[in-house]
Amino acid sequence: MHHVDFKKLIASGVAKERTLFPSHLPRELKELYLTMTMLNFALAAGMLFEPIYLYQVGFSISQIMLYFFAVYVLYFFAMPLGAKFVKWRGFEHGIILGSVFLVVYLILLLQIPRSPIFVGLAILALVLQKMFFWPGYHADFAFFSKAGERGREVGIVAILDSLSYVIGPIAGGLLIATFGFTGLFTVMCVIILLSTIPLLTTKEVFQPSSLGYREPYIALAARENRHHLFGCMGFGEELVALTIWPIFIFLTFENFVTTGAAITISTLITSLTILYVGKLTDISDRKRVLRLTTLFLSISWLLRVFVRGAGGVVFADFFSRTTKYAFALPFFSGLYAHASKTSVVRTVIFFEMSLTVGKIIVAAFLAVWFHYVPDAWSGAFVLAALFSLLYFFLSHAAKPAPIGSTP
Repeated sequence: MHHVDFKKLIASGVAKERTLFPSHLPRELKELYLTMTMLNFALAAGMLFEPIYLYQVGFSISQIMLYFFAVYVLYFFAMPLGAKFVKWRGFEHGIILGSVFLVVYLILLLQIPRSPIFVGLAILALVLQKMFFWPGYHADFAFFSKAGERGREVGIVAILDSLSYVIGPIAGGLLIATFGFTGLFTVMCVIILLSTIPLLTTKEVFQPSSLGYREPYIALAARENRHHLFGCMGFGEELVALTIWPIFIFLTFENFVTTGAAITISTLITSLTILYVGKLTDISDRKRVLRLTTLFLSISWLLRVFVRGAGGVVFADFFSRTTKYAFALPFFSGLYAHASKTSVVRTVIFFEMSLTVGKIIVAAFLAVWFHYVPDAWSGAFVLAALFSLLYFFLSHAAKPAPIGSTP
């Protein structure tokens, strides 16, 4: 009779549970990781400086908020078209097309000082980038990620993103100091185009299907989805992190290189915690983790109200990044788990549309706020803290939004 060594069997199971990395990655995820590594580096090098660029070419803070208000309003109505595209042509096609429009967007940004017409064209290009890229990216990850290891698989994305922000911001600051924004955006365009190559190496296996334009809006208005709508609206706080906070840092340091260096130092410390949080996500109560990290994330925004000097900026950025990663890992792990069991595209579109509603509200409020009180940064940070509290709805929802049953 074949002897089974139960001690060894149990030990191997425990070892697998304790590992920080997933045990097996499908080819599609490996391609996505490679693409996102290059793309995240390009974004880390430049998107920190995007609102600073708009500020330097003459936009007021209020006008920058109006700029992004227009982007997210158009995105809200264009999103179902992007979802229809990825269901028809495939997830990777959406990522590739979105990356191409990101290159177009960066080119148009450089033309804004020449004529106001390029402001409208840049907004349109950014909307198209978001419309194709985000449904494709989220759906691709949700479809190919593995049950029981999604926390660690999302953790890899987070650590790659974090490592990009260790190098990217200071590299971007040095490029601007040496070659100006033209040099920075040119390098970004080259890297973004190169990032699509891994997705082109193998043919995507995909079964086309359809999606009605009105379906996502019906799901968004459904009473049973209300907790998730409010919870995902909390991502409106990200708009403050992506626009107001970089300008605040730049005005604190008054130098592109030191601005990038501050983010580099902050992210270097943050990256040391991410893999462990990813593992914890796979073995812990997600709702409990969400509640705890939501509280700390809101506190991290309130701390920024009292930030003074370089040391305060670095600490506030580190604390905020760490708590946001700790929140994001269990959230996206749960989102992708539900999407894989129900409707991949419908679930991620519900998520994207909900967070867009939050960003529209934040942009509109801050456009008015900074018009009347231009230097009142604390108002933006308090608003972000309040929106962060909306994440509590996610930990109290009975189940993810039941908005579909087929991929």
